[in-house]
This record gives sequence, structure tokens and C-alpha cells, in this order.
Amino acid sequence: MYWKNTFLCFAVILNILHLTTSQIEFTDIEDHRIVGGFDAADGQFPYQISLRWHGRHICGGSILNQHYILTAAHCIHRQVPENLTVVTGSNNLDEGGNTYKIEKLIAHQGYVPQTITNDIALIKLAEEVKYGDKVEAIKLPEKDTGCNIELTLSGWGTTTYPGQIPNKLQTIKLFSVSNVKCTLDHPRAVILPTNICTLNKEGEGACHGDSGGPLVYEDYQVGVVSWGIPCAKGKPDVFTRVYSYRKWIEENMA
Repeated sequence: MYWKNTFLCFAVILNILHLTTSQIEFTDIEDHRIVGGFDAADGQFPYQISLRWHGRHICGGSILNQHYILTAAHCIHRQVPENLTVVTGSNNLDEGGNTYKIEKLIAHQGYVPQTITNDIALIKLAEEVKYGDKVEAIKLPEKDTGCNIELTLSGWGTTTYPGQIPNKLQTIKLFSVSNVKCTLDHPRAVILPTNICTLNKEGEGACHGDSGGPLVYEDYQVGVVSWGIPCAKGKPDVFTRVYSYRKWIEENMA
């Protein structure tokens, strides 16, 4: 089972330096893309949403129920609901799907932009999501995620860097690695037990990350795209570990 080696992924090296964003190569949320992926099949990821600023795609997210969307806190930082919309049910950015207005943005109260810690948020929609063949919710994880587990990332992103944003939803398989390795590969960053990291080979991974998008094991979302070193340079991509925030998510959706 995917949680068997959880303890190894929880190990944290001491004396991690807390640095400012000027010292760490963080990503730009408007160009957070998958490298080495391929086109997703129509309806393959019915929980996937596009978060848009004045109609322009800026981040990914996932449907938790008919009222709430899960995304990254940095995707909604300093934003207001009136400028954002959520689009569901389409693999294409230029057509299809349903558009929803937003009632409320709920970033984690402990989110720190300088270190990108507690990078998780909820979006409360102004109306109910309409479920269908191409629209449905993703489950929260019941167990934690171990190391060397094959996970699935989806999002709208370039297959090369630099490059143009593709119109079609992209997907890639990624493998989880221990937080010890993640810390060793990011010695100047803050890697906490509330993070989960993935690493394949150079040329595969998140490029500026596909912010806010879902990292999934089977039918459960285990991660939210947070940050990485652009792009697919053979360094781990860093996600928010959803299992660590399950209580926070449930309380804020109550």
C-alpha cells in the first residue's frame, strides 16, 4: 500500500535555513507548467479545474465537493473573488466547460509567502458545481503517502521550457521521494513534514510547477503543487501534503 514507507518521508534534516524568496528560485504562478507530459484523455481528470484571472488561466485546482475547490495559497494571495473564476469540465482552455463565480477565498492562516509554507487554500463557489461525466469530486487521502509511489499530476503546461502554454490539459506520472532527499537537493529551502516531494529524471516534472494543481494516488489527492526549481532540472518538485491538512480542510468546509 502507498502509505507503508511514510516514516521515511517524514524524516527532516535539522537546521534547515529559513530564507527569503530572493534567495530561493521560486515559481511564477502565471507560468507554472508540466515538462515531459502528454495530452490527457477527454474526461480523464474530472476533478481538475482551471482558476482564471479575468479569463486567463493562472492556476490549477481540484473539486472537493459542489461548493469547494482545493488549490494553493499562493494562487489566491492578494487576490479578490471578483477578479477570479473557476472553470470545470473541459480539457481545453479555449472552449467548453462551465464557469463559476467565487464567493470566498480561504487561504491557510499560517501561509508564509516568503518561505511558501502552509501553501494550501480553499475556494468557496457562489453556486453549486454541476456534476457529470466530465465533472466530479476527488477524495481526500485516508492514509499518508510513502516513498517511491507512482503518482499522477495534471495541469495545463508546456512540454518544453521556455515554450507556449498548450491548449490541452497535460499529465505526467511522478514518483514520491523522501523529505530527507528533498532537503538535501534543496539545502537553502524550507522542506517540512507537511510537504511531499516528487522526482523522476531530468526533463520530467513540473516547470514553474502548475501551481495549485492536484497530485493524485488512485482516487485520492495527496498533494497540491507548490513550488520547484524551473524547469525539470533533476531536482525534486515540492507539493503541499494534503493529508497533513485534512482536518483544516474539513473544518473550513463545514
